[in-house]
Amino acid sequence: DEDGLYDCNDFNDRLLLGLKGTLSEAELHFLRARMRGGILNKARRGELASPLPVGLVYDEAGHVRLDPDQQVQQAVRLLFETFRRTGAAHATVMYFQKEGLQFPRRLRHGLHQGELIWGRLRLSRVLEVLHNPRYAGAFFFGRTRTRTWPDGSHRTQHLPSEEWLALIPNAHVGYITWEEYEDN
Repeated sequence: DEDGLYDCNDFNDRLLLGLKGTLSEAELHFLRARMRGGILNKARRGELASPLPVGLVYDEAGHVRLDPDQQVQQAVRLLFETFRRTGAAHATVMYFQKEGLQFPRRLRHGLHQGELIWGRLRLSRVLEVLHNPRYAGAFFFGRTRTRTWPDGSHRTQHLPSEEWLALIPNAHVGYITWEEYEDN
């Protein structure tokens, strides 16, 4: 390294290299912890930028706004209106299918990342929309906890809202009120 040349056959050099390795590992741990702390502080203030669901976008100043595309806004509003009227996620899907209506989504990965595509509304998508606090104008962070098991697999656990790391109702414009969201 930049401090000199070490002989791996010499006990003192091996000891010094081992200590340097341990110290650099500890330094990486502290850097990760500081970065995580910064993310948590931003989240608690509601300033952490995170991917938004379809129907919401960031403006030039970084504020959350309704998607300027009127068709997207109408589709999201229609989903909430239909759910209000029918009272069931499955009935909302059936209404969209019966009327031949499609629902938007943004591609999150790949060559066309960020592009808007339209497709059939599925029950899973309705449930995602109904259970996403962003549509009620709330900022949230830490809604799930992911744990790694000894075999390397991951398990994600959904937490009750009292255990989320951050929840700020009325942080931005939404499609429904906070009270409507809590009733879902």
